[in-house]
Amino acid sequence: MVSIVILMVAMLGTFQAINLAMDKNVENQLRQKGMAVAEQQLNDLKARPFANITGTSIKSFVSIASASVFKNVSVERRIDTLAASNSQTKQISIRVWWRYRNKPYEHQVTSSIGSNELQ
Repeated sequence: MVSIVILMVAMLGTFQAINLAMDKNVENQLRQKGMAVAEQQLNDLKARPFANITGTSIKSFVSIASASVFKNVSVERRIDTLAASNSQTKQISIRVWWRYRNKPYEHQVTSSIGSNELQ
């Protein structure tokens, strides 16, 4: 009887460790996919001609899946002209955020892009 109780306590500890490991794995997968969404959005904007990179702030939603967890992540794209006197350089910021188990996560990438045209 004592050995069964000891075995049950050991098994409960093992199951809790497995559960925690699986949860952290999903958390990391969601973070990785959120980073990929941000990078993809940034690369899509950088692939456009410079004159077509316009707007100040655009918000959208993207669905991602990770280990049978489906999440809608919020994406905010912000485009700013770096200097009022020089409109040939723009700063692009992509912010991606989501919640997993009521905990907020966020990833942001920023890049500057310049026009190839000389004045």
